[in-house]
Amino acid sequence: MQAPLHPSVQVAAAIIAGGQAKRLGGIPKGNIVIDGQRIIDRQLAVLRPLFGHVFLVAADARSWCVPDLEIVSDRVPGAGPLAGLDAALGALRAAERAVVCVAGDMPFIDTAALALLRDHRPEAAALIPLVAGRPEPLFARYGQSCIHAVRAALAQGRFKAADLVRELDPEWIDEATLRSIDPELRFLTNVNTQEDLARYA
Repeated sequence: MQAPLHPSVQVAAAIIAGGQAKRLGGIPKGNIVIDGQRIIDRQLAVLRPLFGHVFLVAADARSWCVPDLEIVSDRVPGAGPLAGLDAALGALRAAERAVVCVAGDMPFIDTAALALLRDHRPEAAALIPLVAGRPEPLFARYGQSCIHAVRAALAQGRFKAADLVRELDPEWIDEATLRSIDPELRFLTNVNTQEDLARYA
């Protein structure tokens, strides 16, 4: 599926920056350099042509300095990715019906995969990739209506995003469809550990 040349005005994109990256010495993962470029800069280069509104969600907005990038803080400290999703949905503008979320430690996000998330089944409450039977909640699209379930889960202390997405009545993207874009699913790669960093940096 080819993306339109113009960026979407109805679907925003949020980079969920995550926590303290303790396994990587506390450096914000977006500042990790892969092939000579920070992850955050690599992501923005791919996201901005596809989305009219791109922003970053962080546990602490003060720890980031990226020119010309809107930064949104989590409302619920310590609640992990679900707090990031809550903040992303809360930051949508009036004309926006959904947000595509990507994890802040994904250096190889792909235009074709993002266009699929942005445009496929626009009526779906959520659009979630499923790989080896497991959802990918931080490479997914969420409609505005999801905010009610997200905030209810946070209020109840249920912070696991992978569990919540199954409650959203999502449209699933099957693994075969994902592999037709990239047989190796490289766009889902995360940099989480020193071993990952040594492999990709």
